[in-house]
Amino acid sequence: MKRIAIAAAAAFLLLGTAQAQQAASPLYGEIGYTMLNADGGGADVNPHALRAIIGYDLHRYFAVEGMLAFGVREDSFFDGIENVDVKLKHAYGLFVKPKYDFGNIEAFGRLGWVKAKVDASCPSGTCSGQSESDFAYGLGVNYRFNPKMHVGIDWMRYQDKNGLKLDGWTIGFGYRF
Repeated sequence: MKRIAIAAAAAFLLLGTAQAQQAASPLYGEIGYTMLNADGGGADVNPHALRAIIGYDLHRYFAVEGMLAFGVREDSFFDGIENVDVKLKHAYGLFVKPKYDFGNIEAFGRLGWVKAKVDASCPSGTCSGQSESDFAYGLGVNYRFNPKMHVGIDWMRYQDKNGLKLDGWTIGFGYRF
């Protein structure tokens, strides 16, 4: 009986150590579904995208992140002649992320740069897309279930250049490695 108690105590001690090491990992990833709003050139469309972020905590209140997104749903508008389908082809960016923890809730901002390519297609073939890079920013909150997993929601302005505003809300899941 004494051996079982010692083995159980050792197992709990090792699990506690592993849990503490998991909480300290500065590397994390997020995947989310983004509902975009593309407004410009007479169009106001709402394509959707899948967004992935990889981040690294440099400090308790500061992280750096890389982002990659791909369109998963197009939207269309009528330009007066024909229907034009609009879709995010891809977007990528780099951000700094100031943040603050309130227990299990993390409030954050994102400031950085994004290059986005928006495709427009129409039956006549006269439509074209737009590829621009611009300053990007946003705000959001994450809720941590445990030291490794969280869910979150954020709003980002990805682009506001040459008559095109591209922003959106993302609902996501994050995992700390």
